[in-house]
Amino acid sequence: MSTELRTGRGRLLAPGPDQSWLELFYDLAFVAAIVVLSSSYSNDKTITHSTWLMLIAGMTWVAWLETTLLTNRTTLERVWPRVLTVVQMGLILVVAIAADDTIGNNTELVGPLYAIVLVTVALQFRSARRSRPDLAPYVSHHAGRTLVAAVLFAGSPLYGDSWYWIVWAAALAIIIYPGRSSNVDESLDAHHLVHRFGEFTIIVLGESFLKIGLVATEEPLDRVDLIGLPLTFSLVYIIWWLYFTDVSAAGLPDGTGRRRIWIAAHLPLQVSIMSLAVGLSLILNPTVDAVEPAYIRMILLPLVVIAVSLAILNLTHGTGLGRRRARVHLIAAGALLVAFAGLQLTRGFEEEATALLAILVLGTASFMIRRLDAAETPPDA
Repeated sequence: MSTELRTGRGRLLAPGPDQSWLELFYDLAFVAAIVVLSSSYSNDKTITHSTWLMLIAGMTWVAWLETTLLTNRTTLERVWPRVLTVVQMGLILVVAIAADDTIGNNTELVGPLYAIVLVTVALQFRSARRSRPDLAPYVSHHAGRTLVAAVLFAGSPLYGDSWYWIVWAAALAIIIYPGRSSNVDESLDAHHLVHRFGEFTIIVLGESFLKIGLVATEEPLDRVDLIGLPLTFSLVYIIWWLYFTDVSAAGLPDGTGRRRIWIAAHLPLQVSIMSLAVGLSLILNPTVDAVEPAYIRMILLPLVVIAVSLAILNLTHGTGLGRRRARVHLIAAGALLVAFAGLQLTRGFEEEATALLAILVLGTASFMIRRLDAAETPPDA
C-alpha cells in the first residue's frame, strides 16, 4: 500500500508508481531473456545445448520466484528496493545473453553474473526489514541463504566444465529449500500469487506468438506456410485455455506442502512452453520439408511435460474434480508419448500433421474437462 508525501506547500505527491506496475515492468526483463534463450535454442537444437538452456531458464525463474514471494508480502515503495529491482532486470538479461554460447566458454562467466543477481535478491530481502519489521526472521533467513548460494555461483571458474552443474544445483536447492522459515506458508496473499504466476504463464505463451511472428517475417508471404499458421495459434490457444480453466481458476491450494508443489510444477510447465515455441516455429519455416526426429521431439515432448505439469497442478488441490482433471491430462500425455514413439519411426511426416495430431489430443482433453466442469456445476434453480 502506497504512502503519501507532502511538500512544503502542502501538496500531496505519490512516492512512485504502484507496485503492480513495477511488477509488470520487472517481467519485461524476463520477456527479453526468454527471447534470447529461445533464439539460442533455434540456432543449436542439440540435447546438450537444450539442457544447458533449460538450466539457465530455471535459474532465471528462481530469481523471479524469490522476488515475487517477497513482493507478495511487502511493498517495494522506497527508492533503494526499486533500484535493486531495475539492476536485477538488467543482470537477468545479461545472464541470458552470456548463456548464448558454447558451454565451455561461458560457465565461468554466467556463474559470477548470476551470483550478482542473487546479491540483488538478498539485498531486496534485507531492505524489507525496514518496512516490515514483523518479517525480520523470514527476510533475514532468506537473505542469508541467498548470499550463500551467491558465493557458490561466484566460484564457478574454479569448478571446471564437468562439475559446475553439481554446485549450481546445490546452490539453487539452498535458495528454494523451505528450511525453518517457510517461504510458502499460509500467510501468503493467495490471489496475488496466483495472479503473478498467471501473468508469467501469459508471458511465455506470448513468446510463442513472438517466435512465430519473427519466423513468418523472415520469408516472403507467399513462402510462409499459411496452413501451419492457424495450427500453431490453435495449439497455443488450447494450452492457454487449459491453464486458465484448470489452474488459475482453481486458485492456490490449501496447505504448505501442496502450495510448494503447486509452485514447483510451474517451472517445467513454463520452460516447456518456451521450448515448444521453437518447435512450433519450424512449422512455418519453408526450408523444412518434413519433420525430422529432432523436430518431432521439439514439438511433442514439451507437450507431454505440459500435460503432466497440468495434472500435478490439479492434483495439489486434493479434490475429486482435480483428480478427474489430472486423469484427463495424464491420458493426453500418454497419447502424445505414443505418438512421439510412433513418429520416430516415420519418414516424411509433414509438420502440419504433427501439429494437427497434438491439437486433436489436447483439444479432446479440453472437451473432456469441459464436460467434467459441467457435471460439477449445479443446475440453475
